[in-house]
Amino acid sequence: MNTQSHRLKRSSTGTPTLSKAVSLGLLSLCAALPLATSHAQEAAEPASASMQRQHSFDLDAQPLADSLIAFAQQSGLQVSVDPSLVGHLRGNVVRGQMSSEQALSRLLDGSNVGWDYEQQVLTFHALKSSQNAMELGNTVVLAAADQSFMGETVVDRRAIEAFPAANGDITTLLQMHPSVQFSNTQQSSSTPGEIDPADISINGAAFYQNSFMIDGVGINNDLDPGRHEWSTIADARGTPSRSHGIALDADLLEEVRVYDSNVPAEYGGFNGGVINAVTRRPSEDLHGKLSMSMSRSAWANYHINEEDREDFENSTTSQEQPEFDKWTLRGTLEGHVTENFGALFNFSRKHSTIPLNSYSDGFNSTGDKSKKDQTRQIDNFLLKTYWQVNDRLQLDVSLTHAPQESEYFRENSKNSDFVILQGGQQAAIKATWFGDAAKFTHNLAYTNLQSSRDSDSNVSKQWRWSSEKNWGNPLRDTSLSREGSFGDIEQRQKSMTYTFKSDWEPIQALGIEHNFQAGLELAYQQANYKRPESATTAAGLIATAAGSNSCSFASGELDSEYCSIGTNVSGTLTRQYFRNLTHYNAGEISMNEKRYALFLQDRMQWGRLQVRPGVRFDGDDYMEKKTIAPRFSADYDLFGDSSTVLTTGFNRYYGRSMFKYRLADGRESLEYRQSRATASGTTVNEFGAITRGEADSSSFRKIDIPYNDEWMVGIAQRWLNTTFELKYVHRDGRDQVVRTQGVNLGLPPGDGVDESIVYTTYTNAGSSETDAVSLAITPDAELRLFGTRSSMQFAADWTRTRSTNNSNYDVSFSRDELNDELVMYDGKLMRFSQLPAANFNRPWTARITTITHVPQANLTLSNFLRYRAGYEQIVTDGTIEVEGATYDNYSFGEVNAAFTWDLRAKWEIPVIRDQSAFVAVDVKNVLDEVAEIYSSTGYKYEMGRQYWLEVGYQF
Repeated sequence: MNTQSHRLKRSSTGTPTLSKAVSLGLLSLCAALPLATSHAQEAAEPASASMQRQHSFDLDAQPLADSLIAFAQQSGLQVSVDPSLVGHLRGNVVRGQMSSEQALSRLLDGSNVGWDYEQQVLTFHALKSSQNAMELGNTVVLAAADQSFMGETVVDRRAIEAFPAANGDITTLLQMHPSVQFSNTQQSSSTPGEIDPADISINGAAFYQNSFMIDGVGINNDLDPGRHEWSTIADARGTPSRSHGIALDADLLEEVRVYDSNVPAEYGGFNGGVINAVTRRPSEDLHGKLSMSMSRSAWANYHINEEDREDFENSTTSQEQPEFDKWTLRGTLEGHVTENFGALFNFSRKHSTIPLNSYSDGFNSTGDKSKKDQTRQIDNFLLKTYWQVNDRLQLDVSLTHAPQESEYFRENSKNSDFVILQGGQQAAIKATWFGDAAKFTHNLAYTNLQSSRDSDSNVSKQWRWSSEKNWGNPLRDTSLSREGSFGDIEQRQKSMTYTFKSDWEPIQALGIEHNFQAGLELAYQQANYKRPESATTAAGLIATAAGSNSCSFASGELDSEYCSIGTNVSGTLTRQYFRNLTHYNAGEISMNEKRYALFLQDRMQWGRLQVRPGVRFDGDDYMEKKTIAPRFSADYDLFGDSSTVLTTGFNRYYGRSMFKYRLADGRESLEYRQSRATASGTTVNEFGAITRGEADSSSFRKIDIPYNDEWMVGIAQRWLNTTFELKYVHRDGRDQVVRTQGVNLGLPPGDGVDESIVYTTYTNAGSSETDAVSLAITPDAELRLFGTRSSMQFAADWTRTRSTNNSNYDVSFSRDELNDELVMYDGKLMRFSQLPAANFNRPWTARITTITHVPQANLTLSNFLRYRAGYEQIVTDGTIEVEGATYDNYSFGEVNAAFTWDLRAKWEIPVIRDQSAFVAVDVKNVLDEVAEIYSSTGYKYEMGRQYWLEVGYQF
């Protein structure tokens, strides 16, 4: 070869190390399928026996130089490479048992780099470029992982950068995934200022029963993840919460791995699927980026019913947001301090300002601000280090600080501001030891999450309007002037987790190759509900003509807190005072949980047949339950050339127990009451003694762990340089958690003191049944036409879900619903359990994703086209009498089909050397299509055309 090379020389232990660092180039498109033999066209002789030797490879998508180091370590081969050849390239994901030749082909696929193997040394060279006007190269949009049994897909760094994701959160990227369903209201035109990650359902499971992870460490907030309806935002007893405990910005990620079926035994604690966000590793050379993106209501088209428009434009509530201003600031600095130690620092801030009227009907208050801003903010700070300690040991340390704050106010209220605090922190250290017989991975992590509230006021009052309480809208004598809020609440979940995994080198036994994987998980969690200081709500307002009456007690002391005298709307001097006080005393309800798990699986290869039996054992001291989840996956390579692969699987997935089940028990025990008699003279009476308030209406009982049973069949067909994947998944959800009155379960009544006589409790009465068919069509190669490079993917799904649990675990079941009695739906009698799911249940959706690079103009164009079929949205509709019998009645609203087209255009402007500025424009709903949303209150619509602008600089 004519190129000068730098050899990967062996250290004293015999494992290769890189003698010179190489730089990380600019990232571009998306992951490549492992299908290419570019070297074969130029290699003059077949690979030696060394290249045919089988090894177990585990190579992440990363800079190609790092990939070659790992390849050399795992294959035992010596490698020589010119840094200028690979410095700007990235290696593909390679996982599984295969020959060194196969692994190298997959690693280099699409890189335009060939190789030679001579004198026991691998050398590399650039392949000759084709001069044809039209050329094919390898890439896909949503990649299927190796050895995944059609259950794992990967969105890699280049796809993340190209997708028109607007808000830049992880779940938005999953719109391209055919097994992921989104909430019907996720893109509502009423609330475009929100920045929370969307709720998602995988194969019909509850949206709060997915497992979200960062680098393999769980980030689920299990305090009360099903509770974030609008009515929960300003709740005296609780705060809203979300399953996505840390809302990570997608710019921090190297890839997102999604497990939707045939999930390995390594993963537990879910009913739906696993979403593992893998953060980036530092580049070899010093690189950085700074960018800012923005959108605002002036750049968006709202689709609002004409009869609702006036009320919408004068909105006082966060459920209707006629104005918003969003921006995201991002920055990255990364590089290697030494050849073996690198660090990456990344930060981002997402901010949204939502101006709203403070008072209804456009009223301009003289006693308070007439307009206030609500805000939403998510911060991400990530520090990650990578240290190749020696040829055997690798240490990764990551520190994540990701607080989230949402500022609200109560409409028609003074001094009512409060902040919902979510997000949290995580610290993790991963040690990987590359042994002779196995790779051992240890992961130790600490996670601190919260769902809390910080209020400006601890006292809530609802006065009648008067000259003294003059900030409300004085329309009539009964007009109100509210003030205050419900005090502070702290809810925290702290976790310490240790996981161990061993991936063993393959062994042969009775003609079968075995690839064993085993591991364990130990976790300790603390969860609490706390009121740091007391709060009070005043009620029982009495308003009468003042005359000679006063707000003084008989002792002469003035009651200025709960009594007021002023002129009312009619001009009458009026005394008003509160008779009843509810005190939410300072106090705490806490619990802890110890969890443990063991898993074992064996991927066995026997000719064309590959099977992966596995089992996972979980236990805890919260519900004091032990579960065994069998896992089995198999595929058969019909012709032995990977052109036709048949797959099947039978699996059980146990979910998690939410801390709300226990922390709800005892909240009312913190509540106390005070009252006073109606005034009979000119003075007001003093409040009496503080007494115990309501008995606890929620009673905790240990329940079973909800689970989903799954069986699936699929076929992957490679034809005409295209991969077709057709998959059917059936899920049965059992022991799903709902709430009901104890009497419905035959439980004894409460004592009326510590426990309400009629109390509610959680039970395993819910169920679901899902059938899902998905089809993905992916060209194995880029289309290269007149200097441009394009990749595309078509993905479609058909889903049908029947569910008794149409909201969350706080849905209250009646006795009839527990007994699965008959109900009326669309004029037909059926069992309650046969009702269609009320959300996450679009019957079918088709998606096309395309990404085109125009190198001549330094331009990247991305398109995401989605057609969602119409459906019937089920709603409750009272009761109906048929032939003397009364049934719960359900009706539906017809929701039309919706077609949307999202576009992203990014233009890079070279400056000097490897530095460039860039400008990107995202256009959501390019054609401004009207997409319907239906609920019991009628029709609403999704957002119309919306623009996002991003500018930045990278080096």
